[in-house]
Formats: sequence, structure tokens, C-alpha cells
Amino acid sequence: MSGEGRYILTLPLKTELYQEHILEKRFRLGEELYNKFLSYEKKKYYEMTKRRDYRDAQSLIKDLTMQINELDKQSDKSKESKKLSQDLKKKRKEQYDAIYNIKKMFNWSEFGFGMDMKKYRGYYKKNLNSQICNNLAVRCFRAFEKMEEELIKDQYRSDEDKVNPYVHYKRKDSLRSLCGSQNTTGIRFILDDEKKVGLVKWQGLEFIIDLTKCTLYEWKALQSEICYCAVKREKIKGKWKYYIQITLKGHVPDKFNKQTGELKRQLGKGNVGLYFTSTSLTVSTEDGTKTYPLAIKNHEDKKTELLQKMDASRRATNLDNYNDDGTSKEKNEIKGWHFSKAYKKYRAELYEIFRKECEEKKLLQEVLANEVIASGDVFNCNKMDFKFLQKNLGKKIQSASPAMLKTTIERKLSYHDVSINEIGYSKLNPIFEEKNVSKKDLEEVAALIRQF
Repeated sequence: MSGEGRYILTLPLKTELYQEHILEKRFRLGEELYNKFLSYEKKKYYEMTKRRDYRDAQSLIKDLTMQINELDKQSDKSKESKKLSQDLKKKRKEQYDAIYNIKKMFNWSEFGFGMDMKKYRGYYKKNLNSQICNNLAVRCFRAFEKMEEELIKDQYRSDEDKVNPYVHYKRKDSLRSLCGSQNTTGIRFILDDEKKVGLVKWQGLEFIIDLTKCTLYEWKALQSEICYCAVKREKIKGKWKYYIQITLKGHVPDKFNKQTGELKRQLGKGNVGLYFTSTSLTVSTEDGTKTYPLAIKNHEDKKTELLQKMDASRRATNLDNYNDDGTSKEKNEIKGWHFSKAYKKYRAELYEIFRKECEEKKLLQEVLANEVIASGDVFNCNKMDFKFLQKNLGKKIQSASPAMLKTTIERKLSYHDVSINEIGYSKLNPIFEEKNVSKKDLEEVAALIRQF
């Protein structure tokens, strides 16, 4: 990774009760601001997309793309077909330019969202400075970008496979971090090398971090230049715990084995084939092939028990919201929901189970990623549409999270300026047919991917 790289260091904050109340208020206001701003941008988006010229351009892009794909599939390409393909691409570019001009007319860009945020952030300036508000605007823009990407993909999917994406509002307590854009105003981290303490300042709040208890890795990281900071929160055993996330510039500090003194996270030598499935990862190296199951142990029985208790408690305290046959009434007939202390207790226990499962999965994947990058220096893998699999497989793929593992491996390889070569099934399937190999033969498929 070059010197312009970025990495994150997370440190816990010791908070007093009055500070926790202020932090909770600021996160609540952040959710409120995001939802108001998202509602405004949704109206603008629908005004933009209902224009006839916008819809005609999208329709033409779809037709032209399908024609170009059909021409690309032809084995024998004549000069006429190549010329026709180029003409179609030029026409498609014209339609993309038309959509770009319409978006420009509506000020639909990341900068435009920042300008729109000026109308809303004045009311919140005592608790949320302009940098944090602009960051929320950027998150909103990214949400619309993701939705548009999925809408384009949905055009080429069958009715059964359509995802039908949309942007989501922030539910209560769903906002987990508030982030600035520089370390000069808003959320700031100040390092005192002499006293070995770190001071976090944020609009009247101050938190002292004792750096004498930091590890060697954390101390080395803090010597890098600080780009910006974010305050993150996590609910543990029903209580919010707060952390400072420091984004640092440069290369991730090297980790050493305390017993041997050797460097950790070293690359190996040789080609490596990675075959991802919905529940496993098969790694093929020159020394052999090994399959790693990705699914972790789920506490389904305990989850089911807690959900049943929550349902019974909710029904007992909200009798007016249910019909005589036990079904829930329509939304317009429900005045509100009231939750007992028992319900909140069961909900906290359920959340804690999900949190522990998530942490366990993340830890196992970090360890597996370290093992993978130590097996070689050239990596090939199969290309998969994990979002499409998630829709069809649901809990099965959610428990394994192969996309999360792939991202972790890519992140660790980026420290060594190495990337993974993705190979599509359009190239793999002919080889499978030629070698008479089934996709279920994990070790053979991984070996073929390694030799690609």
C-alpha cells in the first residue's frame, strides 16, 4: 500500500453518566436529521425520475445494452458487427450523457447533497457541527447510488429474481457512528506524547484515554497522521458502549510474534485458487487443497424461545392491537405499541446473542484471512453475485457471510499491494465441461481456478 493509504484504529471511551446522556441525544438527533434529509431527497428523486426524457433514456440504455451483449456473444465477429457494436455504444453513451444532464439540472450529486444539507443543519448546529451533517448527506447519497445500481441490475432479472431495492430510513437506535471530515474541528483527537494520554474533544465534551495501557501496535499507529475521527457506539448487554474511531494516513503498522519476533501477516509464495460457495471456502495451493466451513454455530433454540416470550409479552400489553382470532390489526387501526420491562429484557438478551455471533464470525474470518494470505502471492477466485445468493438462501448465507470474508482477504492483501483476480463463470464453465468437473467437486474446482 502506498503512503496515501488509510486505516482505522478503534479505542474505547470512558464515559460518565451525563456524557452518555449527551451522546445519546446527539445520535438521536443524527437519526432525525438523516430521516428528514432523506425524505426531502426522495421527493426530488421521484420528481427527477418521472420525467419522460429520463425514462426514455433509461429504456433506450436497456435495449442498446441487450443488443450489444448479443453481438458480443457471437463467436464469429465480422467487421460489420464490430462497427454496429461501436455505433450502439456511441448511442448508449449519448443516453448516459442525457441522464447526466438531467441529474445536473436537479443538482443530483454528492456536492449537491452537501448544498441541500445547509437548509437543515442550522437547527442542529449546537449538537452536530457542519462536518458531521455533511457526512450524513454523503451517506444518504451513497444509499441512492446503491439503489440505482440494483435498479439497473433488476432490469435484466426475471420477475422472480428481482430485488426491488429502495432507500431505508434510520430506525430508532440504528445509527451507530457520527463522523467528521478532518481533525481540526468537530470530533478531534489530541495526542500528548509526554503524558502518554489522548484527549477526545467534541463540542463541549472531553474524554481522556490512558495510552499507557495501549499495545505496541496501537502506539505505533498513533504516530501516523490523523485524517479524521468518528464516535461509534455498540450496545453490549443492554447498555451503550462508546468508542473513538481514528482514521490514520499511511501503512498499517507491522505486527510481530512476541515469542519468535517474526513478522505477522506475511505473504507466502505461489499461486492460490480460492473457490467461494454459499457456505464454504476451498483453498488450493501447491502443497494441497483444504475446505473451510464458514457457517458458525447459531443458537436457534435460544433465539426461538426468546422470540416466543417477546411475542407473548407484546400481546399481553397490547390487547387492543390484535383481533379476536389472534392476528394483528391493520396499521391505521393501531394507535401505538407499549412494551413491558420483561419484553425489553428479552429483547436485550436476543440482541446480545446476535452481537456475540457477529463478533465470533468476524474473529474467525480474520484468522482464516491471515491463513489464506500466508499461502501465496498470486490469488485467483470465482466471481459470485453474493447479493443475489442472499435473496435466495437467506439465513444460510447470512450465517456464513462469504462476501464479508472476501472483503477481509482483499483488505489484508491490499497492505502488500496485491489484489485477487476474479474469474467469471463464462470463462470457467467451458473448462469445467472440457475437464468433466462438477461445481460440487470443491477441491477440483479450486485447483482449476489456481491454474487459470
